[in-house]
This record gives sequence, C-alpha cells and structure tokens, in this order.
Amino acid sequence: MNNTNLTALVIYKRSPLLAAGTSVAAANLRFRQNHACHYAALRKVSTVLKSLGITFYQQLRGTTFNHQGCGLIITVGGDGTFLNAARQADERQLILGVNSDPSWSVGQFCVANADTFEKVLKQTLKAPRFIKVYKLQASFLDEKPVRTIECLNDILVCHANPAAMSRYGLAAGRVFEEQRSSGVWFSSAGGSTGAIFSSGGAKLPLGSRVIQYKPRELYHGIQTAYKLAGGTIKPGNSVDITSRMPHGRVFFDGAHIKQTLIFGKTLRVNSSPHFIRLVRPEH
Repeated sequence: MNNTNLTALVIYKRSPLLAAGTSVAAANLRFRQNHACHYAALRKVSTVLKSLGITFYQQLRGTTFNHQGCGLIITVGGDGTFLNAARQADERQLILGVNSDPSWSVGQFCVANADTFEKVLKQTLKAPRFIKVYKLQASFLDEKPVRTIECLNDILVCHANPAAMSRYGLAAGRVFEEQRSSGVWFSSAGGSTGAIFSSGGAKLPLGSRVIQYKPRELYHGIQTAYKLAGGTIKPGNSVDITSRMPHGRVFFDGAHIKQTLIFGKTLRVNSSPHFIRLVRPEH
C-alpha cells in the first residue's frame, strides 16, 4: 500500500465516562483510568499516522460516514466500535481494530493496541494480510420491496420486553415448528464466540460462510421436545422466523440497531455474499 495515496478513516468511541455524561473529576478511579487510556490510544494512532505521512480523518462512532476513496478504516475502542464501522464498510477497505484499553474491552476483532499499533500498521502497509469475514443478512419478507439489513456479528429476535416470553414459528429446510423461548440468536462465524456461544452454540472458523441459529431458554412446559433447537446454516440456505408477538423486536449487533417484527411478519436470515477485509498480521 502506498502511504502517499492512502486515505485512512479513524472511527473512535466516546469513553464510557463521557457517554454517561459524568465529569472526569466525579468518576471513580476505574472509569478515570479507562478514560485516560482510551484517549491516549486515540492520540497514539493519530501521531503514528501523521509520522507515516498518511492522510486521515476522524469520526465519532455511531455516525454515518463516507468511506468512498478510503482504503483503510481504523477503529479505536473495542468490538462495539469495530462492529459499528464494519456494518457500513465493504470489500474495498481494510479494517484494522485497535483495542484502546485491553483491560476493559475484549476486542475479539482488534489486532492491535496502543503499544503495537505502529508495528501492525507498518506490516499492513508493507504486505497487507487479511481474512474475509462474511456478514449476516436479514430480509423482511412482508415488505414490498423486501428490505434487507446486514450486520457482522449477530442478530437477536425476541419480545420487546426482555422479561416476556418470545413466541414465534421457526422454519429451517422442510421443518417448521412453533416455539416459546427467550428469543433466537443468529450468528455469523465472526460472532460465534459471543452470545450464541454462551447460549450453547459452537465456535466457527473466522473465515467460514456458515452461520448458525440457537433458541435461548426454550420453554418445556407444554412442548418437551424440539426439532429446531439450534444448528448451522450453509450458504444458500436460510432460516425463517415468523413473529407470534404483538411487540416483537430484531436487534442487530447488540442493542444499538433494532427493528419491529410484529405478529405474523416473517424475517429470513442467511449468510450474506458481502464481507469485510479484517487485517490479520503475522505475529
């Protein structure tokens, strides 16, 4: 990659302290430390980019960005910041995640921190190494035209009230059954180490196009056995979920993006043909 022709976009989050609207002086020590560490990492990223002569601009997480003409996206935060950027990115950009505070964030998608960023970036500029991570695709079948939303990590379909039972019909292949549970997870390979794994799903190879689904806390009070208690979905196949809830919701990559799925409406989930190019340097 040629530094002089490269434009980088830096997506960063607000520290939890500022996001909560709390002053630095009023926060406890742990939040002050995280705040300081995060913004020190953001400064380090800017300093390194300037020293290498790379044109860049910064944008706050949660805003719509224009990635046209941008060859590299750098996220500074944790996985939430990375996922926010990945939803809007496409195959044309490399995405490099920087965990701004490894003691605070897991950073599953982050390959660098403030101390290693310069080394990782130089490796990437010299000989880019990346892995294709495929997205999930959700289609609202009852809308004309059919509306689709893509995300990188996972999708949760459940009742709008987390304490209420989720009721729905689930169809996979030739099998259909009515279910009651706490909702259904759908996950890409990239999201397979997160919530769906905690619910009993499997970890999948990061570059796989196979996705999986997993109902959580299936209700056995009336029905004792379920055929669709979880499994994998190969490319070209899909799973349909039809709401039996007056207040159904669909959540994409956490709680920030949500859509309604009212009674009788159907959502189809499958593997998207689209992917991101996740930087994976040599160690």
